Amino acid sequence: MTRLAPARLALALPILRENFWGIAFAALLLGSCIFAIMRPASGYSSPIISVERTTGTVVSVLDASPNPKGWINGGFRYLYGVRLSEKDLIFVHGDAETPRAMGSQVPVEQQHRQDGSETYRLLNE
Repeated sequence: MTRLAPARLALALPILRENFWGIAFAALLLGSCIFAIMRPASGYSSPIISVERTTGTVVSVLDASPNPKGWINGGFRYLYGVRLSEKDLIFVHGDAETPRAMGSQVPVEQQHRQDGSETYRLLNE
């Protein structure tokens, strides 16, 4: 087996020399794609620094179940469009146990995160 190692190295070096720029470009492209995918996900891991409770009005309700059949993969979920003020419209997920009608007032928790972003959570009360 020790005789094969120099032969493998002698075969691999010319191949690497010829394709170095292609390999480097592919590695750079793959790294930038991974960075582009992971960057938005890192915003959700930013710690919450303050919480503010507010109320809003439900203006739209959409079925956001992972499966159109509903009973497979976690049941029904709804995506609510909630108007907090004249200008602010947010979207929050809610489960089917406590459905909300359009036009109803709902409690919403606004979470301020360390990176400056804001996330919202529909409160079940």
